[in-house]
Amino acid sequence: MNLDELVNSVQEPELRERLSHLVGEWKQDDKDVEALAYLISKWHGNVWFQDTEASNKFHSDFHNFKNAAIDNIGGLTLNERLYWFGLFGAWENANETNQQRLRSKLHANA
Repeated sequence: MNLDELVNSVQEPELRERLSHLVGEWKQDDKDVEALAYLISKWHGNVWFQDTEASNKFHSDFHNFKNAAIDNIGGLTLNERLYWFGLFGAWENANETNQQRLRSKLHANA
């Protein structure tokens, strides 16, 4: 499950919209993947899911995403990083300066 799929897995429209907005802002700013993990953790800790099972499932899905995409980011290629974080479109439409910003965001400088 990549980042966009994680966001779309939230069943409650208002919560999904709020998370989508936060993730969209992260995709545009200069903050890295650790900042994203903190952002999502903070969001999840400050929202109220109507269904406890849905909240627990999101927590589990986020934990799995974090382990695969963030904690193990050093073992991923640039293309894998772009996939995990839903940034292929941003990469393809970016100039060299914005591509460098994305490399930094995804810890892919080298």
